[in-house]
Amino acid sequence: MGSPVEIPYFIKIAGSVFLAFILFGIALVLIKKSKDKRQSASLERRRESHLAFPQKATLPQEALTATEGSAAEREQTIRGHYRHWLERYILPTYDARGAFMRVGVERKGLRYQVGTSSMGQALALFLSVLISGDDLSAPDRFERLLTFLVAHPSSQTEDLSTWYTFPDMSAPPKLEADPHAEAWIAYSLLMAEKQWQQGDLFNYNNVLHYRLSALSQLQSDIEASDHKRAIYAPLFFKAFAQYSDDAEVWNRIADELRQELLKHIKEAKFTLNGSAEEAWLAFSAWHFGMAGLHEKEDKHRKMANQFQSLVYEAVKTLPASLSREENDGLSPLAMLACCAPLAMLQNDQELVSRYWQVLSQHTAETRDAIGESLRLLALMTLNGNFWSLQ
Repeated sequence: MGSPVEIPYFIKIAGSVFLAFILFGIALVLIKKSKDKRQSASLERRRESHLAFPQKATLPQEALTATEGSAAEREQTIRGHYRHWLERYILPTYDARGAFMRVGVERKGLRYQVGTSSMGQALALFLSVLISGDDLSAPDRFERLLTFLVAHPSSQTEDLSTWYTFPDMSAPPKLEADPHAEAWIAYSLLMAEKQWQQGDLFNYNNVLHYRLSALSQLQSDIEASDHKRAIYAPLFFKAFAQYSDDAEVWNRIADELRQELLKHIKEAKFTLNGSAEEAWLAFSAWHFGMAGLHEKEDKHRKMANQFQSLVYEAVKTLPASLSREENDGLSPLAMLACCAPLAMLQNDQELVSRYWQVLSQHTAETRDAIGESLRLLALMTLNGNFWSLQ
């Protein structure tokens, strides 16, 4: 039988252990509540999409689409690339309220910081609208991407976004806005309004009103010959003219940029020199092709043959360079994707098939956020899944 002195001591030890377990349990409960609260904050709400993927665009009779395999197989190919793109490039902000596309990594002192651009955000917005209905989280992701853009204004105006920033930096510098990226953002807002009417966090109409007003001023100050910034986007400009009070301004901008493009397009080709002019050429080709596919007027379809040499040369020479790491300028993958809409207007099914095969089968070993985003948009377009506002 133990000493009477030992019993209280044992009880004291047991009580201490019991109290420690209680405190540990309370700590676990508090951690779980904190974790649940954060997960709840990042929980993606779901809204009905009125034009759910795989939607079918109304294309002109002469436009050709991909015919490889069955429609279901092509749609699965697009879904596969979308899942890969989503996992590889879309990240949440630290507080889980925003989202951004990872477009690069830069060394800052002893640490590496992930960077993003307004062009990357714009393409992510675009893809979120198009894939909605198939990915039920897309509407909420759209708002998180938009939240990030609004939270990172440009140095020129609070109504546009800085062209590049570092999400993890506590006080990132405000840089100038990218007018081309802003055009994609504005058109994405118009599409979002058609797709979902209104967001949970944003009134798309209000956001669009302020951004378009600032963009029309910014765009008007750019010379048409400035190939680094002035890119002809007729589908976008026509929609802006119809929506805003600056129809005359947007129509004038479109006319000036079209004339500038047509002066340079003959015999143009990609030389992979990473120049701003080469990026201008690629994006101009994309927008010209999309206008030919989706505008009711046929002037762009009639002029599509002026891009013929570029379209054929691109699919002939660029596939051998697709694995080249993205440095300055657009990657070969991005440039090839930009030519896909124009390929659909060349009355050559073999050409369309070649574009589909190369773009769908290429596996990007290095990170190429802009290239893989444009590739995904190109595959949707080649399969007739891109819709416009008209």
